[in-house]
Amino acid sequence: MLDKLEALKIFCTAAETLKFRETATRLGIAPQLVTRGVAELEKQLGEMLFIRNTRQMALTPFGQRFWPKAEALLADSESLFAEGKSDHSRDLSGNVRITLPPLFENQDILRRLLRNLEDYPQLTIEWLPTDAHLNIIDDQIDIGIRIGTVPDNRFIVKTIRPVGVNIVAAPDLIVRHGLPVTLQDLRHNYPLSALKNSNSGRLWPWQFADGSSFFPVQPSFVAADIASELSAALAGRTYSQLPDIKVRPYVQRGELVNVLPEFNFQPWQLYLFRPHQPLIPARIRLVFDLLAQILKDLFPQEKIP
Repeated sequence: MLDKLEALKIFCTAAETLKFRETATRLGIAPQLVTRGVAELEKQLGEMLFIRNTRQMALTPFGQRFWPKAEALLADSESLFAEGKSDHSRDLSGNVRITLPPLFENQDILRRLLRNLEDYPQLTIEWLPTDAHLNIIDDQIDIGIRIGTVPDNRFIVKTIRPVGVNIVAAPDLIVRHGLPVTLQDLRHNYPLSALKNSNSGRLWPWQFADGSSFFPVQPSFVAADIASELSAALAGRTYSQLPDIKVRPYVQRGELVNVLPEFNFQPWQLYLFRPHQPLIPARIRLVFDLLAQILKDLFPQEKIP
């Protein structure tokens, strides 16, 4: 069965041409569809719209009265959908607030995003890199990038790749202290850094692939943020357990060495999220989809040999 608006469009075109074949040509449809559309409309109305014979076709008196009403209804529908398109355009203007951790690749993420938004000059990006987890409601966050445990179904989540923790140290520190043989050797005989939980004030434990964990006995450096702990490792002060996504560029350049790699552990995810809303503005959906692709390009999942 044809849509009522489609049937009305067929009728109005046929009323103008008074030829079903020309109507089909104008609308780019099969002639049989024109015949069927008019027949369905006549059945719904309970009235004949055309008088047809082998030589000519004319509107019935009812068809003549119905034609201008149908034209007006089609015009109103076009205006309604045009208004919807206008609203959609306006929806691609305004602010999008994005929170994310201070990743090494942040500038590259932002540069790629803004380049992809060149066609949307009315869209404003608020870029909020921070180690703190901002309150989504109070801080009016539209999109977030996080490393951690994937949240519950209050959010729409796009996972990017697993994130692990590596034990790393600067080459000059390894020259001075050597390489640990076991985890207990590392814990008791090497200068370690520790990360403080800003909520509880306690230290986070080091976790390992074999399921074990420990707290640094007498840490040589304690930080409340990962960036400072990374600085301590780069300065040759400590052996540190840090997110692999943070240390990757430094390991690739030889500024840090992955110590005891057999204990590398992947407990978290790098993920993109937005609040679960029944109607998501087009500007947020656009930026969310762009960020998902950018993050997948910058952080591809590592292939297991």
